[in-house]
Amino acid sequence: MRQSDIDAIKAIGFVCLFTLAVHIINVLLQGQLNEYGLLPRHFSHFTGIITFPFLHGSWGHLLSNLASFAVLGYLLSRSGLARFMAIFLVSWIGSGLGVWLFGRMHYHIGLSGIIYGLWTYLLIYAIMYRSLKSIAIALIVMFLYGSMVWGFIPAHAWVSYESHFFGAFAGAIAGYYYARRDKVRDQFT
Repeated sequence: MRQSDIDAIKAIGFVCLFTLAVHIINVLLQGQLNEYGLLPRHFSHFTGIITFPFLHGSWGHLLSNLASFAVLGYLLSRSGLARFMAIFLVSWIGSGLGVWLFGRMHYHIGLSGIIYGLWTYLLIYAIMYRSLKSIAIALIVMFLYGSMVWGFIPAHAWVSYESHFFGAFAGAIAGYYYARRDKVRDQFT
């Protein structure tokens, strides 16, 4: 196994283990940490932009997010650990700021904003860059996670479709940017 694969697995594993530890502590505290979720337009809860991805409402919510994050994160890490970290941060900040500015007035929690950012990055990058590798990864992503498109519909009050939307928006912008940058780089190499 290449060192870059090991580094990617370590980074993804760290996020998963940290999120799991936060959830266990939150369960032991009977959900008191959910107050550190993202509450839109409340300056007293602006720190929720940092904490909201690591909080989850149930074991099912946590496990489904961790599985999706691990798979999408690993697929994205095929472009390198630095690229994975950049898209992770862009999706985190993009979803957090978008929800804080425009979200419904309730606590938003969960890793799904970042997951949607990883998802749209992989799809937009493949459409724009058009390499065999990126298209193969996008086909895998659509096969495994094509149903994520339904996460943009505000069907349930407890689902933060705003987080999904703004994470996806941030990931799409990043996918477009990196695909264009990589195309230019390839022209000069």
